[in-house]
Amino acid sequence: MFSVVPFVVFIGIALSPVVYGQDPDESSSSDKEERGRRIWIIATSLPDGIESPVTILAGGKLSEVRLSKRSVGTAIKVPKDGLVQVVNPVVSEDGVTTYESLASIMIPEGIRESLGILTPSPNLQPPLKFASKVVDLDKFRGGSSLFVNLTNLEIGVALGSKRKAIKAGQIEIIDVGDFEGAKSVAVSYHYRLPKKEDWSLISASTVPLRSTLREILIFSYNPELGQIGYHGMSFHAGE
Repeated sequence: MFSVVPFVVFIGIALSPVVYGQDPDESSSSDKEERGRRIWIIATSLPDGIESPVTILAGGKLSEVRLSKRSVGTAIKVPKDGLVQVVNPVVSEDGVTTYESLASIMIPEGIRESLGILTPSPNLQPPLKFASKVVDLDKFRGGSSLFVNLTNLEIGVALGSKRKAIKAGQIEIIDVGDFEGAKSVAVSYHYRLPKKEDWSLISASTVPLRSTLREILIFSYNPELGQIGYHGMSFHAGE
Protein backbone atom coordinates (compact mmCIF):
# COMPACT_ATOMS: atom_id res chain seq x y z
CA MET A 1 0.00 0.00 0.00
CA PHE A 2 1.11 3.53 -0.83
CA SER A 3 3.74 2.41 -3.32
CA VAL A 4 4.51 5.44 -5.46
CA VAL A 5 4.14 5.17 -9.23
CA PRO A 6 5.30 8.34 -11.03
CA PHE A 7 2.69 10.12 -13.12
CA VAL A 8 2.06 13.70 -14.07
CA VAL A 9 -0.45 15.65 -12.04
CA PHE A 10 -1.12 19.38 -11.94
CA ILE A 11 -1.25 19.87 -8.22
CA GLY A 12 0.97 21.97 -5.96
CA ILE A 13 2.41 20.75 -2.68
CA ALA A 14 2.56 23.38 0.07
CA LEU A 15 4.14 21.99 3.22
CA SER A 16 4.17 23.69 6.60
CA PRO A 17 6.95 22.67 8.99
CA VAL A 18 5.82 20.03 11.46
CA VAL A 19 7.89 19.09 14.48
CA TYR A 20 6.87 15.80 16.06
CA GLY A 21 7.56 15.32 19.73
CA GLN A 22 7.85 19.04 20.42
CA ASP A 23 6.22 20.25 23.62
CA PRO A 24 3.26 22.53 22.97
CA ASP A 25 3.14 26.01 24.44
CA GLU A 26 3.16 26.02 28.23
CA SER A 27 -0.08 28.01 28.13
CA SER A 28 -1.87 24.96 26.73
CA SER A 29 -1.15 22.92 29.84
CA SER A 30 -0.64 25.36 32.69
CA ASP A 31 -4.29 25.99 33.57
CA LYS A 32 -5.95 23.04 35.26
CA GLU A 33 -9.71 22.65 35.33
CA GLU A 34 -11.65 21.19 38.21
CA ARG A 35 -12.43 17.50 38.18
CA GLY A 36 -15.20 16.32 35.85
CA ARG A 37 -15.80 16.12 32.13
CA ARG A 38 -13.48 18.28 30.06
CA ILE A 39 -12.94 19.25 26.45
CA TRP A 40 -10.00 20.84 24.68
CA ILE A 41 -10.72 22.72 21.46
CA ILE A 42 -8.63 23.28 18.33
CA ALA A 43 -9.44 25.03 15.06
CA THR A 44 -8.13 23.71 11.75
CA SER A 45 -8.08 27.37 10.62
CA LEU A 46 -9.64 30.68 11.60
CA PRO A 47 -12.02 32.31 9.12
CA ASP A 48 -11.90 36.03 8.43
CA GLY A 49 -13.40 38.07 11.22
CA ILE A 50 -12.71 35.51 13.97
CA GLU A 51 -10.04 36.53 16.45
CA SER A 52 -8.50 34.58 19.31
CA PRO A 53 -9.24 34.30 22.18
CA VAL A 54 -12.88 33.43 21.60
CA THR A 55 -15.80 33.53 24.01
CA ILE A 56 -17.10 30.17 25.27
CA LEU A 57 -20.62 29.59 26.59
CA ALA A 58 -21.07 26.41 28.62
CA GLY A 59 -23.64 25.72 31.30
CA GLY A 60 -24.74 29.34 31.27
CA LYS A 61 -21.22 30.53 32.12
CA LEU A 62 -18.94 32.62 29.89
CA SER A 63 -15.20 32.18 29.58
CA GLU A 64 -12.43 32.77 27.07
CA VAL A 65 -10.11 30.27 25.39
CA ARG A 66 -7.30 30.67 22.93
CA LEU A 67 -8.34 29.15 19.60
CA SER A 68 -5.43 28.26 17.35
CA LYS A 69 -4.50 26.08 14.39
CA ARG A 70 -1.05 25.56 15.92
CA SER A 71 -1.73 24.60 19.53
CA VAL A 72 -4.35 23.20 21.86
CA GLY A 73 -6.06 25.65 24.21
CA THR A 74 -6.85 25.19 27.90
CA ALA A 75 -9.49 22.72 29.01
CA ILE A 76 -13.15 23.69 29.29
CA LYS A 77 -15.49 22.10 31.82
CA VAL A 78 -18.32 20.25 30.05
CA PRO A 79 -21.73 21.15 31.54
CA LYS A 80 -24.41 18.63 32.42
CA ASP A 81 -26.21 19.10 29.09
CA GLY A 82 -22.97 18.39 27.18
CA LEU A 83 -23.23 21.57 25.07
CA VAL A 84 -20.22 23.86 24.60
CA GLN A 85 -20.54 26.82 22.23
CA VAL A 86 -18.19 29.38 20.72
CA VAL A 87 -20.22 32.58 20.76
CA ASN A 88 -20.04 36.15 19.54
CA PRO A 89 -21.47 38.83 21.85
CA VAL A 90 -23.81 41.23 20.06
CA VAL A 91 -24.90 44.46 21.73
CA SER A 92 -28.20 45.94 20.56
CA GLU A 93 -28.92 49.65 20.23
CA ASP A 94 -30.58 49.64 23.65
CA GLY A 95 -27.51 48.08 25.26
CA VAL A 96 -28.78 44.51 25.58
CA THR A 97 -26.11 41.85 24.96
CA THR A 98 -27.04 38.59 23.25
CA TYR A 99 -24.77 35.77 22.09
CA GLU A 100 -24.85 34.28 18.62
CA SER A 101 -23.39 30.81 18.21
CA LEU A 102 -20.37 30.49 15.92
CA ALA A 103 -19.80 26.82 16.78
CA SER A 104 -21.83 24.25 18.67
CA ILE A 105 -20.12 21.22 20.19
CA MET A 106 -22.23 18.46 21.72
CA ILE A 107 -20.20 16.04 23.81
CA PRO A 108 -21.92 12.64 24.06
CA GLU A 109 -22.64 11.14 27.46
CA GLY A 110 -19.99 8.70 28.64
CA ILE A 111 -17.06 10.66 27.22
CA ARG A 112 -15.05 12.02 30.13
CA GLU A 113 -12.32 13.87 28.24
CA SER A 114 -12.54 14.90 24.61
CA LEU A 115 -10.98 16.93 21.83
CA GLY A 116 -13.25 19.28 19.89
CA ILE A 117 -12.12 19.92 16.31
CA LEU A 118 -13.59 23.03 14.67
CA THR A 119 -13.46 23.41 10.90
CA PRO A 120 -14.64 26.55 9.09
CA SER A 121 -17.48 25.79 6.68
CA PRO A 122 -19.37 28.10 4.28
CA ASN A 123 -22.29 25.66 4.11
CA LEU A 124 -23.67 26.29 7.60
CA GLN A 125 -26.73 28.27 8.61
CA PRO A 126 -25.56 31.74 9.77
CA PRO A 127 -24.29 32.80 12.22
CA LEU A 128 -22.51 29.42 12.53
CA LYS A 129 -18.94 29.55 11.21
CA PHE A 130 -17.53 26.17 12.25
CA ALA A 131 -18.51 22.54 11.84
CA SER A 132 -17.43 20.44 14.81
CA LYS A 133 -16.29 16.91 15.53
CA VAL A 134 -15.63 15.31 18.92
CA VAL A 135 -12.82 12.81 19.57
CA ASP A 136 -12.87 10.64 22.70
CA LEU A 137 -9.43 11.01 24.28
CA ASP A 138 -9.68 7.50 25.70
CA LYS A 139 -9.25 6.39 22.07
CA PHE A 140 -6.49 8.92 21.37
CA ARG A 141 -3.82 8.06 23.89
CA GLY A 142 -0.28 9.27 24.35
CA GLY A 143 2.12 8.14 21.65
CA SER A 144 -0.60 7.94 19.00
CA SER A 145 -1.31 10.29 16.11
CA LEU A 146 -4.58 11.77 14.87
CA PHE A 147 -4.94 12.75 11.23
CA VAL A 148 -7.60 15.12 9.88
CA ASN A 149 -8.20 15.10 6.12
CA LEU A 150 -9.74 18.39 5.01
CA THR A 151 -8.85 17.89 1.36
CA ASN A 152 -11.13 16.63 -1.40
CA LEU A 153 -8.69 13.79 -2.06
CA GLU A 154 -7.93 10.50 -0.34
CA ILE A 155 -4.83 10.78 1.87
CA GLY A 156 -2.60 7.83 2.69
CA VAL A 157 -0.46 7.72 5.85
CA ALA A 158 2.27 5.20 6.61
CA LEU A 159 3.47 5.49 10.21
CA GLY A 160 5.94 2.80 11.19
CA SER A 161 4.32 -0.50 10.18
CA LYS A 162 0.79 0.96 10.24
CA ARG A 163 -1.09 2.08 7.13
CA LYS A 164 -4.27 4.12 6.87
CA ALA A 165 -6.21 5.51 3.92
CA ILE A 166 -8.16 8.57 5.07
CA LYS A 167 -11.14 9.60 2.97
CA ALA A 168 -11.96 13.25 2.33
CA GLY A 169 -13.40 14.93 5.40
CA GLN A 170 -12.55 12.04 7.72
CA ILE A 171 -10.45 11.62 10.87
CA GLU A 172 -8.26 8.61 11.67
CA ILE A 173 -6.09 7.69 14.65
CA ILE A 174 -2.94 5.60 14.23
CA ASP A 175 -1.52 3.89 17.30
CA VAL A 176 1.97 2.42 16.86
CA GLY A 177 1.64 0.28 19.99
CA ASP A 178 2.84 0.43 23.57
CA PHE A 179 6.18 2.07 24.29
CA GLU A 180 7.75 4.19 27.01
CA GLY A 181 9.69 7.40 26.51
CA ALA A 182 10.52 8.22 22.91
CA LYS A 183 10.94 6.25 19.69
CA SER A 184 11.70 7.16 16.10
CA VAL A 185 9.47 5.88 13.32
CA ALA A 186 9.39 6.26 9.56
CA VAL A 187 6.45 8.27 8.24
CA SER A 188 5.22 9.10 4.76
CA TYR A 189 2.18 10.93 3.42
CA HIS A 190 0.50 10.29 0.07
CA TYR A 191 -2.51 11.38 -1.95
CA ARG A 192 -4.60 9.69 -4.59
CA LEU A 193 -6.65 11.36 -7.30
CA PRO A 194 -10.27 10.27 -7.83
CA LYS A 195 -10.71 7.09 -9.87
CA LYS A 196 -6.95 6.41 -9.71
CA GLU A 197 -5.30 3.38 -8.11
CA ASP A 198 -1.80 4.83 -7.78
CA TRP A 199 -0.61 6.96 -4.89
CA SER A 200 1.70 9.98 -5.18
CA LEU A 201 4.12 10.90 -2.43
CA ILE A 202 3.69 14.16 -0.50
CA SER A 203 6.64 13.71 1.85
CA ALA A 204 8.60 11.09 3.79
CA SER A 205 10.83 11.34 6.85
CA THR A 206 11.64 9.86 10.24
CA VAL A 207 9.89 11.43 13.24
CA PRO A 208 10.19 11.06 17.02
CA LEU A 209 7.10 9.99 18.97
CA ARG A 210 6.74 10.39 22.74
CA SER A 211 4.55 8.29 24.98
CA THR A 212 3.55 11.50 26.82
CA LEU A 213 2.35 13.35 23.71
CA ARG A 214 -0.54 13.01 21.31
CA GLU A 215 0.26 14.22 17.81
CA ILE A 216 -2.29 15.95 15.55
CA LEU A 217 -1.76 16.46 11.82
CA ILE A 218 -4.20 18.33 9.58
CA PHE A 219 -4.16 18.01 5.78
CA SER A 220 -5.75 20.84 3.80
CA TYR A 221 -6.37 21.62 0.14
CA ASN A 222 -6.86 24.92 -1.65
CA PRO A 223 -8.63 24.36 -5.00
CA GLU A 224 -7.96 27.93 -6.13
CA LEU A 225 -4.21 27.57 -5.67
CA GLY A 226 -4.12 23.85 -6.42
CA GLN A 227 -2.17 23.11 -3.24
CA ILE A 228 -2.24 20.32 -0.72
CA GLY A 229 -0.31 20.62 2.52
CA TYR A 230 -0.38 19.94 6.24
CA HIS A 231 0.34 21.41 9.63
CA GLY A 232 0.55 19.82 13.05
CA MET A 233 0.54 20.27 16.81
CA SER A 234 1.37 18.28 19.94
CA PHE A 235 -0.97 17.67 22.86
CA HIS A 236 0.18 16.46 26.29
CA ALA A 237 -1.37 13.11 27.14
CA GLY A 238 -1.46 13.99 30.80
CA GLU A 239 -3.42 17.24 30.52
